[in-house]
Order: sequence, then C-alpha cells, then structure tokens
Amino acid sequence: MLRNRVFAWHLELQNVHHRLERALEDARRAIRSGNRAQALKPELRDFCYTFCSALGSHHRSEDAVLFPALLERMPDLEPAITRLTREHQVLARLLADFQRSLDSPETSPQELFLQINNIKAVMKAHFAYEEGSLTRALHALDAPESGKQQMFGDA
Repeated sequence: MLRNRVFAWHLELQNVHHRLERALEDARRAIRSGNRAQALKPELRDFCYTFCSALGSHHRSEDAVLFPALLERMPDLEPAITRLTREHQVLARLLADFQRSLDSPETSPQELFLQINNIKAVMKAHFAYEEGSLTRALHALDAPESGKQQMFGDA
C-alpha cells in the first residue's frame, strides 16, 4: 500500500461504526413504538435490509481486505483478528434470523424488539473490542484514501 495517509484509519473505522449504530437505533425506535411497528413493517423491513446489507458489506470488506493487510504488517494481531472474524459470523447469523422474523407475519413487535436489542448488544461489544484491539495497528496503517471503501465497505 502507498505511504499516503490522507485520513486516519482508526477514525474512519469509528465513523463507520457510529453510522451503523445510529441506523440500528432508528430501527429500534420504530419497533419500540409497538402497534405502530406493524403498520411500519414494510418500511421497517426495507430499512433493516439496508442496515443488514451495510453491516454485512462492512464486515466482508474487513475480512477480505483490512484484516489481511493488518496481519501482513502485524502478525501478532492474529488472535484478535480471529476473534473479530468469528464475531462477524455471529452477527451475520443474528441479522439473517432478524430478516426472517421481519418477513414472517407471525412475528410480534416485542419479538423483533428483543432480537434487535440482542443485535445491538453483540454489535456494540464487537465494535468496542475491534476499536480497542486495532487502534495501534490502524494508527500505523499506511494506505491510500482510495482504499477506504475496500477496507470498510459501503456503510
């Protein structure tokens, strides 16, 4: 990668995480509204599909581009990156289950709310661990700004 750091990678990772957290909170508010959630279900489903797609894109980009780039420079990150990759798989399953629930007419707003709270808890813990364990590495990462989308996805 080029030694042209136009922006700080650790700040970009935090920005992506904050955007995803805000989107998830918007979905929680819609579901928390109870009966209104049923009326909003088509819009909520569209919103959540967009959120799930963004989070999935972010994690696939990290797994395919960011993590290998970091491991190449700092092999000692292997345990942290292994954990982060496993957490990506857990979140992917939670999001797939949530999408199935959104598609089911039998799913209550309360069930959706429980699922989204679980996603939020896992996502928040994952983001905190990721930011904490990769801060030093991201400060040292030299990469062109054009690599931002490849490393962090479309989120």
